[in-house]
Amino acid sequence: MAEEILRRALPQAEVFSRGMRADSSYVVPQKVIAFLTARQIVPAAHTSVQVSGGDLEKADWVFCMERAQQEELLDRYAQFTDKIHLLRAFAQGKEKDIEDPISLSGRAFEKAAQQLEEIVLACADKLKKG
Repeated sequence: MAEEILRRALPQAEVFSRGMRADSSYVVPQKVIAFLTARQIVPAAHTSVQVSGGDLEKADWVFCMERAQQEELLDRYAQFTDKIHLLRAFAQGKEKDIEDPISLSGRAFEKAAQQLEEIVLACADKLKKG
């Protein structure tokens, strides 16, 4: 979801997402597709891909949803420390993890998904301003 929202907000940028423990058999849940479609975002076909050093080398910015993910990337790829950021800290100045809406349902999913959207859009605004 974050990838699609950011891609929409920054159409001139190349945006891609990776997973820490990606599973290529993962299927995007219908609730995610519905959330994006309600915002006139047509999600691209998605296959989960494991993050690699090449991805970090290619990227200008690397955003993590959780502090544990950021710490793992910093440990594995110390040469890219300046690129690796906690998304909420970058976007809103809050050193807090972002709740993953995927495991939630109903109103809890909607609330977490809307919060994720708000954070991603704040990130996009900050990136646009330089």
